[in-house]
Amino acid sequence: MASQYLFGIDIGTFGSKGVLIDAEGTICAEHFIEHDINVVRPGWVEQDPERCYWQDFKTIIRVLLKGSGIDPGDIAGIGISSLAPDMLPIDRDGRPVRPCIIYMDRRAERECRWVLDNIGFDKVFEISGNAVDSYFAGYEVLWYLNNEPENYNRTWKILNADKYVIYKLTGEPVIDHTTATIFAPLFDYKRREWSEEICQITGVDIDKLPRSFEPHEVVGEVNSEGERETGLAEGTPVVSGAPDAMISSLSVGILNKGESAFTYGTTGCWVIVQDEPRFDPRFVNAPYFSGKYTSVGAMVTTGGLVRWFRDQFGHPEKQRAEAEGISAYRLLDEEAEKIPPGCDGLVTLPYFMGERTPIWDPMARGIIFGLNLYHTRAHIYRSLLEAAGYALKQHMEIAGEIGIEVKSIIAANGGAKSKLWRQIISDITGFPQLYVPKAPGAPFGDALLAGIGIGLFKKFDEVKRFVKVEEEVIPNKTLTEIYSKLFQVYKNLYPNTKSDAHMIHSMTAGGME
Repeated sequence: MASQYLFGIDIGTFGSKGVLIDAEGTICAEHFIEHDINVVRPGWVEQDPERCYWQDFKTIIRVLLKGSGIDPGDIAGIGISSLAPDMLPIDRDGRPVRPCIIYMDRRAERECRWVLDNIGFDKVFEISGNAVDSYFAGYEVLWYLNNEPENYNRTWKILNADKYVIYKLTGEPVIDHTTATIFAPLFDYKRREWSEEICQITGVDIDKLPRSFEPHEVVGEVNSEGERETGLAEGTPVVSGAPDAMISSLSVGILNKGESAFTYGTTGCWVIVQDEPRFDPRFVNAPYFSGKYTSVGAMVTTGGLVRWFRDQFGHPEKQRAEAEGISAYRLLDEEAEKIPPGCDGLVTLPYFMGERTPIWDPMARGIIFGLNLYHTRAHIYRSLLEAAGYALKQHMEIAGEIGIEVKSIIAANGGAKSKLWRQIISDITGFPQLYVPKAPGAPFGDALLAGIGIGLFKKFDEVKRFVKVEEEVIPNKTLTEIYSKLFQVYKNLYPNTKSDAHMIHSMTAGGME
């Protein structure tokens, strides 16, 4: 083969992005497609797998091949990641039995209570490495078993978003160890296999669960049908892949003990690497790459809050941005820069869709605390940026409690483009951040993972040569002291309002169960 290229695609919550890179990590072509979620009813969130996953994939492939002029036969490997956890059942013909239930969904609360009553928290944590919460896809499987028995009986395999695309390409129903672990409580992370004990107790048919592989393992090749539908060459290797947060971390070289990445995405994820598992139920925990482990701070609405503010209150900025061809977020940042750190006593609790880590409470509510008539839109916007810093600091405190040393943080994903936001995060946490401005995110990590899987790159550490850190954000220690006082207010808000939040939930969203 004269040239070797790698293809990577990430299927995200609100869109899919693909890249083609060469063996030196140079991006030859990239493309992004938006898609959306379907909120069926309060707390029920789904996506159409054919439209959002497979059609996106096919379109991106064809655009990249046409735009780059690269011969499909020169593509040496394919890596795919996606939003996770999510639950997508297919029948024996490979057709989705129902829409994909995604990580935002909270319908499995009853199943969580059943597991706590009949299996117990300690056993679940010992086997799965994770807490009991409907965020994890295994509880959606239990909901599916209990509430859609006809569909369940028609199901051949239970996959997730990226594994559905892999199946369509290769005909192989697979999953990777990391994604399987967040199918808690069904997967035994120590044995790297589905737990026969948990499946027997819950009634889940273990044969419906796919074989599990390391993320970099080649799990199949593009078959003739995959070639016909996508234009890829038959026989092109496809690796197992991993969840998007882990792949984003790989894309910026997070591989060794104590290295971490904070992803400024729709949801915020802080991924920190461990040599041996120091798991705590206040995190999402899973195997990582190259024999390592990771604990993840998973925050539901980090970038989602900023987008919400732009769409609901940022109409002047959106109109100006459209007229001038600039980002509305940049304009909002310019206003927020005029507001002093601490927002003149304003603190936001960012639980606008409940929260995952560290509290695991879908009934939690967002709070903008300390408002008075002096505060402006810019105060509120800045307080949303600061909320992400307080949330990260809380997770870093927990990591310290359980003996996880933080050696470095790299800022990743789209929201990290905001210089103001990066500085706020470092000022609040008191910790420097490295920034890779040209990091293309998860799709680049997918392509690198494919390169490792096919042997183009001999070891994981080789990916570090593609990471170009161009900036270090240094915290202002004076501001860190100011923020530390407000951080105590932040930590008090949830426990002091929990019962009231639950009462409001029961009045307004009881239908989610």
